[in-house]
Amino acid sequence: MNGVQQSWLVAVRELRERSRSAAFRASVVLMALGVAAVIALPSLISTGGGAKDVGLSGSAPTELAQAIQDQGRAVGSTIRIHHYDTPAAGQAAVRSAKVDVLVVDANRLEWRRQADEQLKAIVTGAIQLVSVQQRAAAAGISPGGLAALLTPVPVKNVALGQVAGRSPDDETATFIMNVILYLAITLYGAMVMNGVVEEKTTRVVEVLLARMPARNLLAGKIAGIGLLGLAQIGVTAIAALVAVTTVGSFNVPAVRVAVIAWAVVWFVLGYALYATVFGALGSLASRTEDTQAVAGPVTGVLLIGYFVSFATIGSPTALWARLVSFFPAFAPFAMPNRIAMGGAAWWEPIVAIALTVAAIAGLVALGGRIYAAAILHTGPTLKLRHVWRTVVAPARALENAGPPSDTLTAPTAVAPGATAERSAGGAAATMARTAVVIGCAVSLGGVVAALAHDVIIGLAVGAVFYAVASRIAKARDPAHR
Repeated sequence: MNGVQQSWLVAVRELRERSRSAAFRASVVLMALGVAAVIALPSLISTGGGAKDVGLSGSAPTELAQAIQDQGRAVGSTIRIHHYDTPAAGQAAVRSAKVDVLVVDANRLEWRRQADEQLKAIVTGAIQLVSVQQRAAAAGISPGGLAALLTPVPVKNVALGQVAGRSPDDETATFIMNVILYLAITLYGAMVMNGVVEEKTTRVVEVLLARMPARNLLAGKIAGIGLLGLAQIGVTAIAALVAVTTVGSFNVPAVRVAVIAWAVVWFVLGYALYATVFGALGSLASRTEDTQAVAGPVTGVLLIGYFVSFATIGSPTALWARLVSFFPAFAPFAMPNRIAMGGAAWWEPIVAIALTVAAIAGLVALGGRIYAAAILHTGPTLKLRHVWRTVVAPARALENAGPPSDTLTAPTAVAPGATAERSAGGAAATMARTAVVIGCAVSLGGVVAALAHDVIIGLAVGAVFYAVASRIAKARDPAHR
């Protein structure tokens, strides 16, 4: 059995075992329902329609009631008219919430508290229309002539994006794709890392290493979790499409097929790049609680690349944007943005892919050696510089003859079930805590960037929040006290 077949067996095992997990199935359902709710709820709770009650009192034209109802119907609101003999009776109805507004003498609107802006526009427009009709009749203008005079001139609205030839829909689509890519890499990269630590803690990895090289085991784990992530994103996309179809008023950003295809390509490359690093670093930790500290530098690079890439949306042809999109650590975020905004020449994505693939190949080779040297280590968390001295020894010495140094333990029996349960529980808690902190940092940074119209400010706020929240979470963790 060759290396590809061995890696595929590991990938199938990851798919089967993790898809059976109740936590994973719950996350799939919650993510799909969450996306559908975000799309559907604004339309369901919209205050644009509904019935409104309008009271009329005093001297008012007879046409006013019908005009108010016509104006409301034009914006999707049903208007119920109530007539009152005296303003005092109408005011009592307003105070008791029987009507939303009282129109007195066709020139004064009385509200119970704050004015309803939409209803105010409806009633005011109807009063103005009736007044114009009365003045036109007094001036001898026929209803047909008046209608011709009041016919609105059609005016087109064109939204100019930050880049010529690209609409705000393109910018919105790139923003959404960036968020999805970042969350996917963070979530499934952490899943790879925690999976490595779980197998290391339960000593399952010792059984697997007796059958295949460490690099094949790591590659299979990355491929299996990556396929699982694509499947989860696909289910979420289907739920979003169903919600969009059901809620016709939702504005879907127009995305070209080529942009989506490039986004998928860069998702695969970005995941492979970062998951390889996460898997190799996961072998350095002996407990799930240590993974956050081990992965801290990589998570920081990932977060910086995510925020910096947003600046390429507004300046896709700038020199700095091109340099950023060629850097393998940032290319999965920056290059799709430049492609979507029409700022990348045909050859630039190809060169960026070649550089990223070369970086992945180098990381696979280096990560496989680190993984092989550290995966059997138990005890305190290994430092990368200590493992660096170990990787100069051939990896097969570890695989065939056991640990290369005194710090590496020989294969022993599988740990008791209680240890596995504690490890799994700690992995779930750490993953959930990390996901919440990262999600809050990304959301806060995005909101601040949108409000301040400055990506750098959003990056700074998100980074500061992530650093502070991570410190607090780590300080409250009993394992680090």
